[in-house]
Amino acid sequence: MTESTSARAETPAAETPAAEAPPALPAFLVVDKPEGITSHDVVAMVRAVLGVKKVGHTGTLDPFATGVLPLALGSATRLIQYLDEDLKVYDATIQLGSATDTGDCTGQEVRRLPVPALDEARVRAVLAGFAGTRMQTPPQYSAVKVEGKALYRYAREGKEVAVQPRPIRIDEITLTELGTDTLRVLIRCGRGTYARVLADEIAMELGTTGHLAALRRDQSGPFLLSQALDLPTLGRFVGEREDWAAVLRPARGEERVNWRSRDLVRADVRPYLLGVSPLLAHLPMVELSPGQRDLLIRAGHPPAVPPGVPEGTVLRAVFGGRILALVQASPGRAKLVWSEREG
Repeated sequence: MTESTSARAETPAAETPAAEAPPALPAFLVVDKPEGITSHDVVAMVRAVLGVKKVGHTGTLDPFATGVLPLALGSATRLIQYLDEDLKVYDATIQLGSATDTGDCTGQEVRRLPVPALDEARVRAVLAGFAGTRMQTPPQYSAVKVEGKALYRYAREGKEVAVQPRPIRIDEITLTELGTDTLRVLIRCGRGTYARVLADEIAMELGTTGHLAALRRDQSGPFLLSQALDLPTLGRFVGEREDWAAVLRPARGEERVNWRSRDLVRADVRPYLLGVSPLLAHLPMVELSPGQRDLLIRAGHPPAVPPGVPEGTVLRAVFGGRILALVQASPGRAKLVWSEREG
């Protein structure tokens, strides 16, 4: 979809996990990515304004797409691989009658067909037919690699490369708006699903052609749009202006806005931070005794893994309801793969 593997109106406060106080690093931050910038642009901005050296995203959004972009801060970057982000929810607009070389609104038109009269009942029936497990071929303009090179690089060179279809899962596609030549749909799907391909397939089932006109990610696994920090709000935190581009990405030659101190910016952003414990609750757990907790904190000594746990299994080591470390079941003794004290 808009996945490489890897997106509001202003809100007075974001939802935070139940806790006595907002979490400190390591933590996750959901950003509502606007249209026209890359996911890497957002990473660079957050790194600069918070002064955090380690910032990474859990899966990119294309520049034209908006919505949930989860960022890992500090040593939380090492936890990305253990997140369960299989469920994706997208708000997609499909333009019928016109196909583009990229499958979305950024490409050049390559085909045009008339759009038949759209009957709502038939449209809903067509959408329902996409539910379930199916095979999907990644688009030529995607980050999928063939022989170590991303498909979009081949496409930019005018080369079309054969790529094998992959199994995907569509939980539901719901019609939310129907126009004379557009559809707006809510897609609930598994990781690795390309909305651009779905847009073309849906258009063909309706007897025409089409492309993805707009895309907004509402959810990525445990990360929700309602938790997100938008850039106008971040711009206000940083430069006391909601014109975020002037504050965070001034054009060449444009006068730079004075930034507030990082301590003040961090204090404003902190209520939006998500602690790691609720986000890893799907992993099996080993409860620490007070003695094991002390050994872990003082010496980095991992607790023993319960008998019968398969080798290679990653468990969360928990004390007082908080994850202090991740350990991996290994022959002999457990291996420490991440610790909260890494910061």
